[in-house]
Amino acid sequence: MAHKINRRRPDPLMQRDGYTDPVAEGIHHSIKPLDRLAVEMELKWGCDRLAGLVSPATAARFGSAKAKLDAAIESNKPVEVAHAAAVLLRGWSALDAEAVAGGHTPLEPTVWPHTAPGGLRVAIVQGNAEAIKTARTNPAMKGVKIYSLDEIGLILEADSNALVNATKHFFPGARVASIKNKNPGDDAPW
Repeated sequence: MAHKINRRRPDPLMQRDGYTDPVAEGIHHSIKPLDRLAVEMELKWGCDRLAGLVSPATAARFGSAKAKLDAAIESNKPVEVAHAAAVLLRGWSALDAEAVAGGHTPLEPTVWPHTAPGGLRVAIVQGNAEAIKTARTNPAMKGVKIYSLDEIGLILEADSNALVNATKHFFPGARVASIKNKNPGDDAPW
């Protein structure tokens, strides 16, 4: 599933011809309700998660309908776009109903908030879907930097953390108390 399937509306100042084009306007407005519902469903269930909670037949029908919508958009056919968008609106509802009937529950992220000694407020979540849902739906996370475990892994694998990782390897149980780099660019920052 795409996070947003809408095609951007042409800018009235920079793309005057596109802005007054009935085909572009028809396509843009045809997919607005679908885009809204797709965002709601992905916030509820998690990005790219819902199709995996339903039968393969339902997921295949949904994927086929999405491909038809994409093809209609690429072909600039507003009537076909409107029809395909209506089919996908029903498709999202079918996915949602089947997932609930199958005993699945919407995504409820587990969030580990933390304030670093210097005052940096962070939250750790399992994956990207949890990070998106937490950022968009949890008012307590306003201004908090939200990291998924995958992001933390990438940060820790960065070359800048080689010394810390080597220390952890050779001294299991060692604890990072502070990180100071007095000479940026030095391989051994002490």
